[in-house]
Amino acid sequence: MEHMQKILLALALIVSSATGLLAQLDVTFVNVGQGDAIFIEFPNGKKALIDGGNSGVLIDNYLRSRGVTRLDYVALTHPHSDHYRGLKKVFTNYQVDNYYDTRAENVDAAGDNNLRDLAAVEPGCKTHYPKPGDILNWDPKVTVKVFNACWQPVQMHENDETNNCSLVIRLYYNGNGILLTGDANSEIEAEMLRHFKSGLQSNILKVGHHGSRTSTSDAFLARVRPDYAFISVGQNNKYGHPHQETLSRLINAGAQIYLTTAGTQSFTIPAPDKNLPGPVKPVIRSETVELAEKGPLTRLVPVSVTWDPAELRNASSPALDQLQDGAAPVSD
Repeated sequence: MEHMQKILLALALIVSSATGLLAQLDVTFVNVGQGDAIFIEFPNGKKALIDGGNSGVLIDNYLRSRGVTRLDYVALTHPHSDHYRGLKKVFTNYQVDNYYDTRAENVDAAGDNNLRDLAAVEPGCKTHYPKPGDILNWDPKVTVKVFNACWQPVQMHENDETNNCSLVIRLYYNGNGILLTGDANSEIEAEMLRHFKSGLQSNILKVGHHGSRTSTSDAFLARVRPDYAFISVGQNNKYGHPHQETLSRLINAGAQIYLTTAGTQSFTIPAPDKNLPGPVKPVIRSETVELAEKGPLTRLVPVSVTWDPAELRNASSPALDQLQDGAAPVSD
């Protein structure tokens, strides 16, 4: 009898350990070139995709490599093609249970409206239009809060006004805040600072608008206080992203900088552990195997996967030199 109790206790410990490993939050910034695609695996096993990049091939390759067949939540931050175009293939190849969108309509492009049509005919898929302040019920252990969205119908053209309709979401799990800002510009950052007196502080920031100088203001960084900054950006893009002004602001804020030009970037927030007191730090990793289709997006200039602020403060830093050599002429 005593022997059987020991066996049962050992099995319980194994199950408890396995459950703890599964109860983690995984966030991946997929390398889709000049665009955004964020894949999230929640502690409860649910899967979310925020934006799909400019190519269905790239995001499809990534999801297949992860064995994904179903997405519980798909969200489009705003109607620009480098965010919505890849989602068309997602609706074609995967079961989507919930679709989140803004009410913004880009009158210069019909593709964003196609996603709403695809969601409408997707079996069992529900469409949601969240508004600022909403809490999304994606996982009971993870607080998912909306800080910006155009939740009332609005028509606009292919310009920065569309960027400012970006769905801005913050995740909070086990002492870590993760702020995902889409392409929101400094105007919307200031509005969020005025409207929300607390709750924006996040040690992990997805830098707005691919590192454009029009986002990531000093005032915004002072409130958010990021330790880690992820920039989803294409190598040698025509906009010159990320702009040096943005990098300098992030450096001065003390954030470590990660770029998808160095490969897909991801991190894990471990499950709570009563034996590990104090704040839990994210476990950050970089995938070196590229899944890009043949073409310009596979031509990667080697850069540091992680840029430490101390390294970048040095004007002769090899990492900074590589960025400046590989960037296109600066423009908005």
